[in-house]
Amino acid sequence: MLSLQLKEETSEVHRESEKIMIRHLKKMTTTEDYILFLNWLYGYYHPLEELLRPWITPDRMPDGEKRSHAGNILLDIQESGITVPPVEMEQDLPRIGSFAAALGALYVVEGSTLGGRIIATMLTRQLGSTSSLFFYNSYGKETENMWLTFKSYLDSPHTAEEKKEILSAAGETFLTFKNRIGKYELHPQL
Repeated sequence: MLSLQLKEETSEVHRESEKIMIRHLKKMTTTEDYILFLNWLYGYYHPLEELLRPWITPDRMPDGEKRSHAGNILLDIQESGITVPPVEMEQDLPRIGSFAAALGALYVVEGSTLGGRIIATMLTRQLGSTSSLFFYNSYGKETENMWLTFKSYLDSPHTAEEKKEILSAAGETFLTFKNRIGKYELHPQL
């Protein structure tokens, strides 16, 4: 199954990017810290989703519109009432030139919704608030079902070339995300 192969082949860069992000999240003590971090994430998610949009169409993925998460980041920022500086949109993004490549990138994005539930609980404890967590609770009680549905897209029949594109795009997405999060450590105010 391709979903298992993806998990195995991207496990190292997945762990590395997750480790950096969790390190940042654990340092947050105020809602302002959290909202600035979300603003930084928006600078990655928004341009990535713009690359995916032409490929994730209703005929290929009927629930594709639900799988857009940048809007939830904006909801969190707006709900907080905190003014954020304009964020630089990430330019170093995975190459998305096909539906297969889009599936690879979405593997990273959709997989993050599973960990998002854990992060939401951690942030609630740290910040003492349950507000501004739309992004980390993207699907709420439907998270598991949305993941299983996405896995069915991955595990449907693909050509050898499509599998190669899916694997490559997933690896590139993890790597570019890791690089984006690493930049935050150097310039958190951006």
